[in-house]
Amino acid sequence: MPVDPKDRIINKNFIALFGAVFFLFFALDYYIPILPFYVIEAGGREASVGLLMGVFVFCSIILRPFQGRDLNKRGRKRLLVMGISLYAAAGLGLLLLPALPLLFIFRAIQGFGWGAFLLAFNTLTLDLAPEGKRGSAVGLMGMAPPFSLATAPVLGEYLRVTTSGNYLLLFLVALVAALLALLCSAIVREPMFDKSGTEKTPLLLGKVIFPSLIILCMTFNLGVILTFLPLLGEVRDLQAVGYFFTIFALTTVFSRPVAGRLSDYFGRQVILLPALVIAAVSLVMIATAVTVSQFLLSAFVLGIGFGSGHSSVMAMAADRLAVMERGVGMATFTTAFDLGIVIGSVTVGVLLTWFNFQAIFLLCAVIMLLPILGNLIKRKLIRAEVS
Repeated sequence: MPVDPKDRIINKNFIALFGAVFFLFFALDYYIPILPFYVIEAGGREASVGLLMGVFVFCSIILRPFQGRDLNKRGRKRLLVMGISLYAAAGLGLLLLPALPLLFIFRAIQGFGWGAFLLAFNTLTLDLAPEGKRGSAVGLMGMAPPFSLATAPVLGEYLRVTTSGNYLLLFLVALVAALLALLCSAIVREPMFDKSGTEKTPLLLGKVIFPSLIILCMTFNLGVILTFLPLLGEVRDLQAVGYFFTIFALTTVFSRPVAGRLSDYFGRQVILLPALVIAAVSLVMIATAVTVSQFLLSAFVLGIGFGSGHSSVMAMAADRLAVMERGVGMATFTTAFDLGIVIGSVTVGVLLTWFNFQAIFLLCAVIMLLPILGNLIKRKLIRAEVS
């Protein structure tokens, strides 16, 4: 039987949105091996590098609940284009090779743009998904960020080394990627919805609190990995951190769409709970890895667990939302995503004063399993109420 065009996930709109997501994530991930060195050359120290990341993430979060509340009135595409435009405009400012104070201002502006973009593209992904195929749509769109993570930092590191730190050229590449994202976003056509009854929308939505807490536990560990894995590699003489992220990213590319599709058929928790266990196992593997092969194998396992878990829990959140609740719901969910990264980085930075990396990553494995414990408690409470 021919497939009704309305039931197709991949169409012109989806491809355009995928392009916007890939190119703006590229413009973000590309900075990973570049900005720290620029900060040092501009007179900053390691603490300034961390503070720069903190400013970016804080600015991406602070307005998101308000943007989510107004998303129905002002439109998803409008916020998408606005967010990418802010990011690109601040990227243009970086071509001035700014001093440290001005660099913080430009990154703050990029943070505001990033927060708007993140909310808009996640909501649009749900809007464009055919009924009953949200998990598949989330999984397919979720391939764009790991594709970027697998390619952008490698290119950034290569160009930084081969151009001897020509930051004008380096920042120009990121700007071009952001402009390509803007071009793709202009092609996206937003579905039309009835916008009545949206005047008293809350800032946060209780319906997605449980999925949001799950993603916070997951990204707590992601924040630890992104921030401290290079230091672990140096301490253990595991010269393969770059390959770790490439393997992790490529594995999530394949695990996300598969898990999303399976969750559509078998249910979200059937996929989510085993995914959390697999991710926890990978963290134990990182904690105990002493050889490069063990280290890289943990990246593969983490990619399966995290990629599958992310697709499933985001689809779980989407299932609880009516069309007019998606803006606030996704604002709540994505804010929890970013908060997890910040909390993980800051908390572990303090804990490393007293504990070694093995203890830290074992603790991370326990935190990854907390949603399973919460689910068991929730089930017992429901049974108690019924009885």
